[in-house]
Amino acid sequence: MFPAERIPDGALMAPHHFLIGVLAALVVVLLVWNDRGGIEPAYSLAALTVALFAWVFVWRYYPVTGAAGVLAGLSLASFAVYRPVWRGYPWRVQAGYALALAVAWDDGLSHALGIWTPLDWFWRVWLGHVII
Repeated sequence: MFPAERIPDGALMAPHHFLIGVLAALVVVLLVWNDRGGIEPAYSLAALTVALFAWVFVWRYYPVTGAAGVLAGLSLASFAVYRPVWRGYPWRVQAGYALALAVAWDDGLSHALGIWTPLDWFWRVWLGHVII
């Protein structure tokens, strides 16, 4: 069944690591926005906005469309790394963007497809017992 969860963990606005990853990737995009005159990562900004919009505003009312929007937005944001605009930035910037996307992908895949993901496992096995 797609998506695996009608509403991820019963609360879309809970501190999911999808939100943390997308917001971190947006911070990276906005930090480098004017570093190279006239060359901004607008494609990445648009893709991340699509994923975030689908998660926050669509998934609750239209789960299939919301989950598909999340996966589509993350896919486009991931392919944006290969666009020439990102090649001019230092490797640390590219690595930060890629790491933030990996965190978002982990939760997006888990809730949309219901597959095992490492960060969800880590949360349930280790952090869930420490915090609760």
